[in-house]
Amino acid sequence: MMRAAVLSLSLTAVHAQDLFLGKSMASPLVDVDVIIVGAGWAGMAAADSLARANVSFVVLEADTWTGGRSHAIEFGDPSVGKVVFEEGANWVSGDGGLNAPYPGGAAGVTKDAPNAQHPVHKLALQEDLRMAFIPGGADGNMSNYAAIFDPEHHNADPDGALRHRATAAIDCLNSTKAQGANARTRLESCGWFPKTDTEWAMDWAMTSDSSGEPAEKTGGLGKDPTYQWWGPNDWFVIDQHPRGFARLIDGMVRDSVPSGDPRVIFNAHVAKIEWGCDGVLTSTKDGRTFKGKHVITTVSLGVLKKHHGELFSPPLPKGHADALSDDHVVMGNLSHVLLQFPKVWWDNSLPRWVSANRGGHSMSGYFNEWQNLNHDSMVPGSQTLLSFLADPAAKKFEAMKDADVQAAAVQRLRIQNPDAHIPDPVAMYISRWGTNDKFYGSYSHFEPGRRPNFFKNMQQPLQACGKNVVRFAGEGLCNDLSGYTHGGYQTGKESAARYLYETHRGPNPDDDDTLKLCNW
Repeated sequence: MMRAAVLSLSLTAVHAQDLFLGKSMASPLVDVDVIIVGAGWAGMAAADSLARANVSFVVLEADTWTGGRSHAIEFGDPSVGKVVFEEGANWVSGDGGLNAPYPGGAAGVTKDAPNAQHPVHKLALQEDLRMAFIPGGADGNMSNYAAIFDPEHHNADPDGALRHRATAAIDCLNSTKAQGANARTRLESCGWFPKTDTEWAMDWAMTSDSSGEPAEKTGGLGKDPTYQWWGPNDWFVIDQHPRGFARLIDGMVRDSVPSGDPRVIFNAHVAKIEWGCDGVLTSTKDGRTFKGKHVITTVSLGVLKKHHGELFSPPLPKGHADALSDDHVVMGNLSHVLLQFPKVWWDNSLPRWVSANRGGHSMSGYFNEWQNLNHDSMVPGSQTLLSFLADPAAKKFEAMKDADVQAAAVQRLRIQNPDAHIPDPVAMYISRWGTNDKFYGSYSHFEPGRRPNFFKNMQQPLQACGKNVVRFAGEGLCNDLSGYTHGGYQTGKESAARYLYETHRGPNPDDDDTLKLCNW
C-alpha cells in the first residue's frame, strides 16, 4: 500500500503505464515536486533519498539503463566465451569499509577524516561485488606493475630500481616540496627527467593513466581526500553479473526505486530546462514535457560546458556561466581497449606490465600499459588483455574505425613482443566516452590554473522569486571527491538532503557528517 500511495503521488496527470512504456506525452504534463535529470550515481542517489521521504519525482534518463558511466558490456567471441567487462567506471577507489567506522583502522586515514564510511565500498561489500585488490595504487606506487619492458621486450627493471625511483618522484610531487604549475614541472623539481624510451613509458603510467590527460595538463597525482580518508588501495571491478558495477545502484534503490519503477523514464534526453518563479518546465528531445517545483540536474560536466547555453532558459547566471567557460575545467578521457585472443600467448603470471615504444615522449601513451584480465586474480579463461589510452591518443583512436583500432593495437603488441607469435584477436572493443554526446569524456579533471571559485559557483542553486529551483549534481561538482563514482553518489545525496531540509521534510544536513563530504 505504501508504494502504491507513493506512485500515485509521483505520477499525477498521467498514467504510470504510459510513463513506463515511454509513450509520447507532449500533453498532458507530468507534474511532480522534483525532476531529476540523469540516472547515474548522482541521479539515483537523489532519487533514493526523495523516495524514502515520500517526495514525488521523476528521473529522466537519455539512455536505456541506470548507472551512466558505470556500465558493463558483454564482450568476447563464442569461440573463447563471453565475459562481462566495464566500459566506464572500473574501480572502487580507496579501501574504506573494511574497518568502519572511520577515522581509525585503515592505513592512510588521517585525524581529519570524516566519521563516515566509504559509501560505494560499503555498497560493494553489501552486494558482494566481485573485485580484484590493487594495493597502493593511489599513492603512485609503481610496484603495482609486475614488469617494465624496453622496446625489445627485455626486462628493463629487474631489481625494481626504476619503479622505486618513479614512486619516490610521485611521493615528492604530492608533498609540499614540489614546485610548479603542472605535474611535468613538479616532477622535474623532484628530479624526474625521463630520457629513455622505457622511462617515458613509465612516465605515462605515472601521470596520464590517472588523469586521462598529459602530465603537462595535470596537477597532483594520487594523494587526495578519497585515499587520505579511506586508505590508499583500489579495487578493480570484475563482477560477472550483466550489470557489473552498476548493480550497486540496483542494490541501493532495491527498496526505494526498484527495477521497473515508472518514475524512472528511459529514452528521455532532456533538451531544455526552463526555470522561474513557477518552478521548472523540462522538455525532452522527443517532445515530452515535465513540470516540477524543483530540478536536480546531474548531466556530466562535459555536457554542461558544451551545451549550457541552449539547455537553460533563462541562461545561467554569470557566476555559473563563467565557471563553465573555464578552459582548465575539462573532461578527462581514459579509453578502454579490450583484445580477446584465441590463445594466451603472453606470460600469464604477470597481472599488469608496462611496455615501452621506440620514440620516447612522442610515443608514450600508445598502448604502453597492459592489464592481464586472464590472470588468476581477474577473470581467468577470458584470454583478454586490456589497455588504456589517455588524451591526446584517446581522441585519435576513438575517432577511428574498430578495425583500424584493432590493427594499431596488435601492431604495437607485435613490435613490443618481437619473439612472440601473436595471433589476430577474435574480439576487440574500445570505449568512446569522449565522443559520446551524453558525456564528452570519462570523468572530470581540473587542470592547473582553474579558477578558485569553480565549486563555490556551481554548487549554488539557481533562485527565482526567493526560491531555490535548480540544483547541480554529478561527480564533477563534488569538491573533495570529484572524478569518482562516490563523488557522484555524494552530490546526489547532498542535493536531495538540501532540498528536503528547505521544504521541511528532512533534518539539517549540516548536522550529519555523511552529508558534508563534498566540501569537507
